[in-house]
Amino acid sequence: MKIRKSFEQAICILLLIGAQDKPIKSHELSEKLLVSDSYLKKITRQLVVSGLISSMANKRGGFVLTKSLDCISLLDIFEAMEGKEAFVKTTHLVEKVFDSQLRVKETEDFIVDYLNAAENQYKQKLKEITLSQIIDAAHQEEGENL
Repeated sequence: MKIRKSFEQAICILLLIGAQDKPIKSHELSEKLLVSDSYLKKITRQLVVSGLISSMANKRGGFVLTKSLDCISLLDIFEAMEGKEAFVKTTHLVEKVFDSQLRVKETEDFIVDYLNAAENQYKQKLKEITLSQIIDAAHQEEGENL
């Protein structure tokens, strides 16, 4: 499994929005992140659809968080960018290749169950950390470097 760049960019977008006391416009975000405005809009659209941010289209508009930073976990962001569907979707191809007397279905189920358990552990770890904890960790590290 490979996490796309958009996951990292979504984290940064949310941190930038959370650091503002007013709405931030997409062109400001794209300038700070050095990405095209059109690409940034694709990411922010996913964040809007997932309910992590909202967009206000007016003169003073821009993006704002819909939740506080301590209520947004890495899992929330991951699911906003990657979706909530399971990592493993078997095509049952192995049943077409091997003799059914070899207990292929049971073996496939065993493997899928193991991979699903790994996915659950992965998502649980992502759920444990919030954006406010990331900011706190950055401030602690900054203080140690002084």
